[in-house]
Amino acid sequence: MIAAEYSRFLQTLISTDVQDEVRKIANLVQQHLDTLVPLTTSQGQRIKQIVNLAQTNWNSLNSEIQLEQERAQRQVCPVKQLKMLLVGPFRGFAKQEELDLSGRTVLLYGPNGTGKSSFCEALEYALLGNVNEAESKRFRNQNDYFTNAYTKSFTQPTLLGQDNQGKEILVTASETLYRFCFIEKNRIDSFSRIAAQAPSKQSELISILFGLEDFLDFTHNFTASMDNYIDLKGVKGEELKQKKQGLAGYQQSLISIPELLEELSRDENELAIEYSKNHTYTQMLLEINGTGEAEGLIAQLEAEIEKPIGLKCNLTLSRLLELKQSVETLVLVYQSKKSELDNTSRELSYKKLYEAIIELHDEDSMKCPACQTPLRQVCVNPFKHADAELKKLEYIAELQDFISETERRINDLLSKLRDVIITCCSNYSENNILNVLQSIDEKNVTIDWWGSLFQPFDDKSFPWQYIEAQVKKLEDADNDISRSLEKRAKNIDELKRLRGFAEKIIILQARKDAIIESKRKAQNEINEFDTRNACLIEATDNEMEVVAQNRVIAEAYAIFVKKINDYMDGLPALLVADIGEIIVRLYNEFNRQDAQYEQFANVRLPLQQNQKLEISYKDKPDLYFDALHVLSEGHIRCIGLAVLAAKNILEDCPFLIFDDPVNAIDDDHREAIRRTLFEDSFFEEKQIILACHGEEFFKDIQNQLPVNKAQTIKTISFLPIRMDHHICVDQHCAPRNYIIAAFAHLDKNEIRDALDKSRKALESLTKDKVWRYVNKYGDGYLSIQMKSPSSPIELRNLTEQLCSKIKKADFKDQNKDSILNPIESLLGINRDSREWRYMNKGTHEEANHAEFNRQTVINIITFLGELDKEISSKV
Repeated sequence: MIAAEYSRFLQTLISTDVQDEVRKIANLVQQHLDTLVPLTTSQGQRIKQIVNLAQTNWNSLNSEIQLEQERAQRQVCPVKQLKMLLVGPFRGFAKQEELDLSGRTVLLYGPNGTGKSSFCEALEYALLGNVNEAESKRFRNQNDYFTNAYTKSFTQPTLLGQDNQGKEILVTASETLYRFCFIEKNRIDSFSRIAAQAPSKQSELISILFGLEDFLDFTHNFTASMDNYIDLKGVKGEELKQKKQGLAGYQQSLISIPELLEELSRDENELAIEYSKNHTYTQMLLEINGTGEAEGLIAQLEAEIEKPIGLKCNLTLSRLLELKQSVETLVLVYQSKKSELDNTSRELSYKKLYEAIIELHDEDSMKCPACQTPLRQVCVNPFKHADAELKKLEYIAELQDFISETERRINDLLSKLRDVIITCCSNYSENNILNVLQSIDEKNVTIDWWGSLFQPFDDKSFPWQYIEAQVKKLEDADNDISRSLEKRAKNIDELKRLRGFAEKIIILQARKDAIIESKRKAQNEINEFDTRNACLIEATDNEMEVVAQNRVIAEAYAIFVKKINDYMDGLPALLVADIGEIIVRLYNEFNRQDAQYEQFANVRLPLQQNQKLEISYKDKPDLYFDALHVLSEGHIRCIGLAVLAAKNILEDCPFLIFDDPVNAIDDDHREAIRRTLFEDSFFEEKQIILACHGEEFFKDIQNQLPVNKAQTIKTISFLPIRMDHHICVDQHCAPRNYIIAAFAHLDKNEIRDALDKSRKALESLTKDKVWRYVNKYGDGYLSIQMKSPSSPIELRNLTEQLCSKIKKADFKDQNKDSILNPIESLLGINRDSREWRYMNKGTHEEANHAEFNRQTVINIITFLGELDKEISSKV
């Protein structure tokens, strides 16, 4: 489809007002169409390929549009009718099938999945040379799409036809000649979804309706301009220009260097003054950083700060003496209270006695615990007496508690003193006389231990003297450490200040180095530019011709894209030109059951961006409505079908191939569409090939036609696929036309089945064609008696009612006898006959009943055949 439509676009470029360069681009795209079709605008895929192809082949491209002979003129002897299709292996056909298409009407029936689509694609391939579905699925090699999955083989279908002189010919594929012969369900489905499209996209639906969605997509994937993908300035020239601009930068750099050095010198002097008013920048630099022979201030301070400083013991003689004073005071208090407690030993004994008596007392105690005298006989109750005496001795308990608390406080102070001794020993461990004191266990640190500190050694000295001396020595050491820490803090502050200056010095030195390097580099670049870029200068001169060609290519490509987009935008109007009247007529026939005011007067199709699908009605032909607001989806589908059918008529296509109308059209419109296809004059000179999956639709078409036409129909049934994975085709399937089927059963002496088909034929004729005939020429309102609301209409009753209406004198058909005679002949058969009873209620399984009368059944079928023949010409 893409190649064919692109060839038609090429025809628009033949005119003399199109530049040769534009034709070159068009021919380039045609030559590499298979390569370009899969590429899109994503990441510049297609435009990059076009640029590459154009630059490589520009001088060899033809500037004349070369058209195939088939494109230049129509076939001399077009096919009038298709006769035979030889297909397989192809898609679902695993082996070759020979399908007879010799009827003016060819009906194909089969459930989904039985091979109808493979048949239709074989026809499409044979007539058009391609299959739209294969293109839409982007098969790089379309033969892969046509290959049978089980045999892994593909043979091109062969199509035989009949020309205008009645000769059998081999049909040659011609997309131009046969593209409007097909009406596909998918296209009508897409058109019915017009409401889901933005108004700016609705005009594209006309192209989609005619199967041009792939060409539309192909067109949209041309980038509007190739300026960003092709060299229009000269890569080498731009590179040389950039380098010359860089050279100018070097020249400007040389001019600015003295100023930069002067500015640097000012910054150095300012930094030196900030450091010391008496120093120059060089002096400051040497003093801070030093030289190879002498360390600078920073190195000196770092070494000083890194020297280790001992840890402070945090002991002082004054706190030691305070500790001593506290211990001495508490010891005196302890000893005084202890003496006082010792003087109350008699009271203390009584206190213990009374406490023991109290412990022996409970609620059941009725005797004295000492003498066992009953309590009610004693002079004094021992328990009460003990309780009273204990209250008098409470001061002793208080004294005991005070002594215990004082002893605890003394022990806490002595524990601290022991820690002081341990600290002294840890700092002066060698030959320290206090080592003996620190080795005493903590539980032995008592008042007696305290007293031992003041017992003289052999040399008349006391342990306490050594403690005081060593604490004083440690206190002096702590003072030295504090002074060292203060000095280190000052050194750290000074080091921080000097490092700040050192960092600024580094920055200034880096600026100086950069200025010097910039001067050296600029001078070298200026001195060596022409020598270093000699090849680039030569390449710049050589590429001017390529750049000039690239500009021609880019300009021609932009014009080409505009022209193909203009062609695509104009396609909808081109496709539906001069078919508006036929569309309206077909649509109204598809909706013949609608009221007159619902019939169309005109249709405006969306041919340009932002146009809408608009319709007007016969009662108000100048008032247009948005079709999407007033029509159902089923009516929108009818418009789509009408457009395709109208184009088929206008192009005088020899045949109409309809793929699956059951799914394409809703139930409400199928009868009217069947009548339009097979009863009206629109398609009477065309061969109709119709494939459907609906058995009822398949049956209704055959019964809608008169017997003489139904007998010419070629019917093909597609059966469920067998184990060999080959499409099963029945080209001799049983006729679905009731009268033909009745005769067939009669020929086989199947009387009961013949009568069954006769009943269905009569029901079909009376409820449809005869009743429409009566309604057309007379009074179609009938009064029919029924046994119950759910009972079916008795055919005898219905036939009699219709007959009575035809017999009326005011019936408008002057030639009504041709209809009346076969009806009266049918009614002339005894209504109580077994045949008429079965005609009324249908044939059911019954045993031990009389046989049907063969002659009566023959007469019934004959009369039905006469009625069918005559009625078909009157409705």
